[in-house]
Amino acid sequence: RVDRGRAFGMAEVEPEKGVTVPKAKFIDDVDAYMAGKDPEGTLHEMQALYQQYKQIEQGLQQNRIRLGNKLPEIKRALDTVKLLCDKQGSGEELDMHFELTDSVYAKAKVKDAESVYLWLGANVMLEYPLGEALELLQTNHKNCKNNLATNQGDLAFVKDNITITEVSIARVYNWDVKKRKEEGEKK
Repeated sequence: RVDRGRAFGMAEVEPEKGVTVPKAKFIDDVDAYMAGKDPEGTLHEMQALYQQYKQIEQGLQQNRIRLGNKLPEIKRALDTVKLLCDKQGSGEELDMHFELTDSVYAKAKVKDAESVYLWLGANVMLEYPLGEALELLQTNHKNCKNNLATNQGDLAFVKDNITITEVSIARVYNWDVKKRKEEGEKK
């Protein structure tokens, strides 16, 4: 048996669904858009939408960092399990280093491993036969890569919406300033 400790640390990674965010509308004709609307109320609504986009962006960035950190861990664990599967039954002894805790490693000699222990999270470790561990880690690796790609697409979409909303806020604000100036000149 091989206790690979934290380097195997991963519960099953679930596929993510894309973020459902309303698409920002570019205001082409500000006069037509603002017809009969209160400029302050409209600006307030747009700024609230802008804040929502910024919160979504922050969440996506944090998720991207988490997934980016998890991917190399899964890959390292997958490579190790593949090596153990390849050497299984050969009688060859392997020198392995495994992580006990962050930055603390132990050395072990492994011969004909039949199972490994994988961290599931929340200080829970479970023993898996090599075949099941390999299957789980391959699934997790694929899901993590797909989730990272989905996250990058969602992040690009949200950033585009932030830019469109910023431009719309500026256009409505400038329209309001222009209207107030025109009204001041009439008086």
